Amino acid sequence: MPILVQTYLLSLFLYQKMNYGIQMPSKSGNTSMLSSSVWNNRQYMCRFDGQCAIAKEHRNVCRACRLKQCFVAGMNPRAVQSERERSDPLQDMDDGDDDYRENSPDRCSVEVQTEQYSMKADALPSPDAELNRAADTLLAMHRQVCSRVDPPGISGYSRSDGLSSASVSFINAFYNPNMISLRTPLVITAERVATMKDVMQDWRRHFVLFADWLHSLPEFASLSVDDQILIAKSRFGPFYWWMCANWTNEACCDGVCYANGTYFPRSEALQCFPDVRGCCERMVVTLSEPLRELQLDETEKCLMLAVIVFSDEPLELSMSGKEHVRTMGHRFVRILHHHIRNREPGLPNSAIALRIAKVMILLTATTNLVYMASDNMQLHDVLHIVDYGSWPDDFMKNSFKDPGL
Repeated sequence: MPILVQTYLLSLFLYQKMNYGIQMPSKSGNTSMLSSSVWNNRQYMCRFDGQCAIAKEHRNVCRACRLKQCFVAGMNPRAVQSERERSDPLQDMDDGDDDYRENSPDRCSVEVQTEQYSMKADALPSPDAELNRAADTLLAMHRQVCSRVDPPGISGYSRSDGLSSASVSFINAFYNPNMISLRTPLVITAERVATMKDVMQDWRRHFVLFADWLHSLPEFASLSVDDQILIAKSRFGPFYWWMCANWTNEACCDGVCYANGTYFPRSEALQCFPDVRGCCERMVVTLSEPLRELQLDETEKCLMLAVIVFSDEPLELSMSGKEHVRTMGHRFVRILHHHIRNREPGLPNSAIALRIAKVMILLTATTNLVYMASDNMQLHDVLHIVDYGSWPDDFMKNSFKDPGL
């Protein structure tokens, strides 16, 4: 037997006797698993000149478990002390931590005294909360504008007969509505049939309400002055008819309810002037009655006023104005959708979309009424209590016209 083999077997025997290791097959099938721990200062001669891939692979696999399986099997941890001394400092730290964890008991009893603190985290803003706040803000603004009343004796409006045909430019009237009418209380009672004076006074009061409403709307105030005038000219008519239709349902009258406690009747015999184009009848049938069936709440009515303001893009608006109108129109429709969903959580999205579609279709009725009122000579004269300049022509040309025509 070669001397090298005899020496190896003797060393292995002494190793077992000293309890420095255990005799068990290594991961490579060899009983010399810890041979490097037996002879600290010797290196084994590989018959492949150290180029054996299998030997290196098995050695790496054996080290992969960090000797944990060997320790579990009963090997003395001191048997690999010499190998640790040859490793780098970082490896020594890791090996020390591993030895500590392996030799530590599995369980320990520790008594720790702690104190409980109650911390309340601030809620982050959510899109839903922002939409709810926007709807509430708009409703509060609407109520404040409708309840605004001028004190007696305020300067700026001196026409007491209600029939004066004094001319005021639209831009002056819009930014100084007191030149047109005092802010009288809105009386939605329809107690009596309107006279010519009542009709004209209602138009003036309604124009002041319209101007106040737009000036109180932050989304409108962010537009340029030129864009504001274009929007105001093209939205006064739909705004007026939407308010009249809702007031008609509130007062339960047979005609167009005005803001001064009167109404314009459907019956031709009771009308103070002939409704040549039948605007009153058309408003009741195409706008007031559908609104009564939908049973809109106050928030929905206010949101639709904002949708009316930003419903279309007049062709003469600036590019930034068109983009702003488009963005705000989508935003208020989204607020309307969110409001309906919060009010009726069990309502499916398809039903919500159908309800919004029915309301949006009614905007067509307001547009038709504006066209009819413009052609009705009597109402056309009433409309020009304020000098709107080319307002009817501008509206017909710039609002709701297909750009492709």
